[in-house]
Amino acid sequence: MNARALRAGSLTDDEVGIIRNLLARGGYKNQDILGLINTVRRLEARDETNGGRISEVKTNKPRYKAIKATSDKDTDAFIARAQKPAGFVKIDAGPVSIDILETFFPMRKGSKDRLAITETDQIECKESFGGQHWITNCIKAIAAFANNKGGYIAFGLKDNTWEIVGIKREKFEGYDRKKLNQVLRTSLSCGIDFDMATLARAGKTIGVLHIFPAKTKPVMFIRQIDGAAEGHIYYRYQGENRLIAPTELQQIIEERIRTLSETILSKHISNILSNGIENSAVLNLDSGIVDGKAGSFVIDEELLPKISFIKEGEFVEKSGTPTLKLIGEIKKSTKIVAIKKEELIKLYPYSWQEMVDLVKKQIAGATNTQINNLIKSEKLKVNKKYSSFNFRNKKLADKYKQSGTLPSGTPSIYNDAAVKFIADKLSNKAGHPL
Repeated sequence: MNARALRAGSLTDDEVGIIRNLLARGGYKNQDILGLINTVRRLEARDETNGGRISEVKTNKPRYKAIKATSDKDTDAFIARAQKPAGFVKIDAGPVSIDILETFFPMRKGSKDRLAITETDQIECKESFGGQHWITNCIKAIAAFANNKGGYIAFGLKDNTWEIVGIKREKFEGYDRKKLNQVLRTSLSCGIDFDMATLARAGKTIGVLHIFPAKTKPVMFIRQIDGAAEGHIYYRYQGENRLIAPTELQQIIEERIRTLSETILSKHISNILSNGIENSAVLNLDSGIVDGKAGSFVIDEELLPKISFIKEGEFVEKSGTPTLKLIGEIKKSTKIVAIKKEELIKLYPYSWQEMVDLVKKQIAGATNTQINNLIKSEKLKVNKKYSSFNFRNKKLADKYKQSGTLPSGTPSIYNDAAVKFIADKLSNKAGHPL
C-alpha cells in the first residue's frame, strides 16, 4: 500500500500499476479494466472505484506520474484472481459445475446474504424466475451472451445490491427446457446451447442459466420480440446488452472467416497432400466442373442438385462412408466448355402464356389442355433443357433444393427448346387428341 492518503474509491499504487500494464497491452477498454479492479475490491470488502479513475491514469494525472506499471506476471495473477476469485478450479469442470459456479458467485466477505459480484460481460442477475414472460425478459441477454463469449443469467438476486432473495429450487430444476429451446429457435437465427443448474447460497437457492457462445455468429433476431426487431444483433458489453457496435461486428466476421480458413481449407489441403496433387481435383457445385492436374470434366447439371445438399453446419460425415456415388460413363470431349451464368430470364424468356401462344402459332388448333398434358407427361417442368422454376426469392429456391417440395404458386418459365419440343410432339400426333 502507498503513502498517499486514500479516500473511499481511490486507487492504490498496486491498482494504478495494474491499470498501466493493462493499458500498455492494448485490447482492454476502460470498462473492462474497471470490471477487473472492482471485482477484486469487492472480494476485499472495499468500496468500488469509478471509470473516471481509469481515465486519470490513462491521461497521467500528477498524482500517478511516479507509479510504474506492474510486471506482466503480477498483472496476470491479478486477472486470474478477478476471473476466478475462489482459486483453483478443475480444468475439466463444466460451466455449471459446483466448482465453477462458486467461483463466479462468491459470497461477499463480512456478509451473510450478499454476493461479491456485479453485472459484467459474463453475468446478469434477475430477482425472480418463472411467470409468463420470464423468457421474453431474458432473450436479449441470451442473444448477447451467445454473440460474445457466453455467460450466466442468475435468478434470485437483487440488482445492484446482489442480495440473495432466492427462488424455488423445485420449480427451477423441474423446468421443461424444451419450452425455452422452442422460443429461442423461433426468435433467433440459430440454435443456442444452454445449461441450467442451482447453487445453494446463504440457505437459499440461486438458479443459473448458462449460455454457451454461438457456434455460428452473429446471432440475430428473426422476429420482433421484447423491443428487438427482425435483423437486430445484440452483444454483451460490461453490464449491459445492446445493439452490436461496428468494431465487435467486424471482429465476429473476421473470426468467422479465420475459423473457416483453419477448418475447411486446412482439411482440403490436408486431403490433397495425403492423396497427392496429381490424384486430387476441385468440384464447383455451381457449374459442375471438376478440375484437376490431369484434366477436367463436367457433371451433368441434372445431377448437381443431388450433390449440393452439403451445407455449412448441417453436414455430418460418417467415417469411411461415401456421401455420393457417381455411376455412369464419361464421354470424351475435345474441350471443356466454359459455363457462364446468365440471368434466368435470358435462359427461359417465356411465361406459360407466351410459350402457349408461340406453340399455337406453329400448330393450328392446338389447345391449352393438349399443351398442359404434354408438359405433365414429358415432365418438362423439371427438365432444365426446357424449363425452370421462377422462384420469388432465394429462400424459396433453397427450400425447394432441400425438401424437393415446390412452394405453392411458383411459376415455370420456358425457352425456345420447349416451344419446339411441344410443337413437334403435337405435329406428330396431329388429328389425335392427347
